[in-house]
Amino acid sequence: MYKHIVLWKLKEEVEGTSKTELSNIVKEKVESLKDFIPEIVKLDVGVNIGDYGASFFDVGMYITFNTKEDFLKYITYKEHDEVVAYIQSVMIAEEIVDF
Repeated sequence: MYKHIVLWKLKEEVEGTSKTELSNIVKEKVESLKDFIPEIVKLDVGVNIGDYGASFFDVGMYITFNTKEDFLKYITYKEHDEVVAYIQSVMIAEEIVDF
């Protein structure tokens, strides 16, 4: 199995849309990838609920593929590129780990 984890820290506001709303939009857009990309085995996306003083990211994604080759195919889909472009327009930081 090939696992891909991404965390996003979002801007406070974009064109009148709050960070809370942006977080939910990002979550919905990422979740929609399951409908277009058959290589996805499992996809979990969550909006941060932690509130105990740590430096949190706002949205996290955990996605599983059968193989690295399936992951490399996933990143070629136009739907993936469209979601990435949106997220890049509303984020201030991103962290990624694959294993």
